[in-house]
Amino acid sequence: MDDRRPRKADLGPVTAEYVRAMGWRSVNLHTHISLVNRYAYVEVPKAGCGTMKATLGGMEAARMGPAMAERVQAAPHNRLAATPFVKPFQLPPSMLEEVLTSPGFRRFTVVREPASRLLSGYLEKIGQGLKQSTAIVDDWKAATGEEVEPQDITLPQFIEIVAAQPSRDQDPHWRRQADHLGLGIVAYDAVVHLEDLDSSWALIGELTSTPDLLEQFFCRNSTGARARMAEYYTPDLLARVAAMYERDYADLGYAQPVR
Repeated sequence: MDDRRPRKADLGPVTAEYVRAMGWRSVNLHTHISLVNRYAYVEVPKAGCGTMKATLGGMEAARMGPAMAERVQAAPHNRLAATPFVKPFQLPPSMLEEVLTSPGFRRFTVVREPASRLLSGYLEKIGQGLKQSTAIVDDWKAATGEEVEPQDITLPQFIEIVAAQPSRDQDPHWRRQADHLGLGIVAYDAVVHLEDLDSSWALIGELTSTPDLLEQFFCRNSTGARARMAEYYTPDLLARVAAMYERDYADLGYAQPVR
C-alpha cells in the first residue's frame, strides 16, 4: 500500500509547522474535530483526556443514537472500535488548516500541573508495567546494562530518563505539554486547567455550542497523583521537574512547585 499521508508541501503553514514539531502521527492521534459544532479539542494525555473524550465523544456520538453514545463513553480511549470525531487525516489539507487557524472553529485543550501529571504517568504506566513502560525500560538498559522490570524503576530514575529525551521523542503521557500542543504555532481559544475543570463546563459548553454540556459530564478513573505528591517528591526532585517542564509552568500559567 502506498504512503497516503499528505505531502508536506500540500499542508498549510500552521499545519506544516505543527506536524514538523510533533509528527503527523501525534497530530492525528490527539486532535479531535467536530465539523458540526465547529471545534477542535486537542488532547493532552494524563490531563483529563478520558473525561473529555467520554463527555465530548458521547455528545457527538448521540447523533448516531444512544447505543453509540454509550459505546463511546464506555471506552473513550478505544479509537479502533468507534470514534465520533473527525480526524486530521480525513480532511483535505486546506480544511485542516482552516480547523487549526480559522476564527470559525474554536480550539481548546485541558492541561495539568506538570509534576502531578508526570507522577500520574509514572504510577499508571510504569507502576503497572503497561506498554508505555517498554521504552523506559529499554533506555534504562541501554544506559546501565541492567535488566529491570518496570516496577523496579524508581521515580528519580524515571525522571532522569524522561529528561534526556527531546519532547517529540517523549511518550505523550509525559511529553512537555506546551510542545505537544504546539503553543506558539496553534492559537487556542481556551487552555483549561484540569484543576479548574469542574468549574469550566460552561466555558466548554460555549466552545462546543452545547450549553447543557454539564449534564453530560462523564467521570473517568484517576490515579490520585495530586494527593500523593508529598509521598513521592523531595524538594530536589520537584526542582528537577520544574527545570524539565520550565516552559509548561511559564506558558500554561502554573506556579513553580514547592515543598
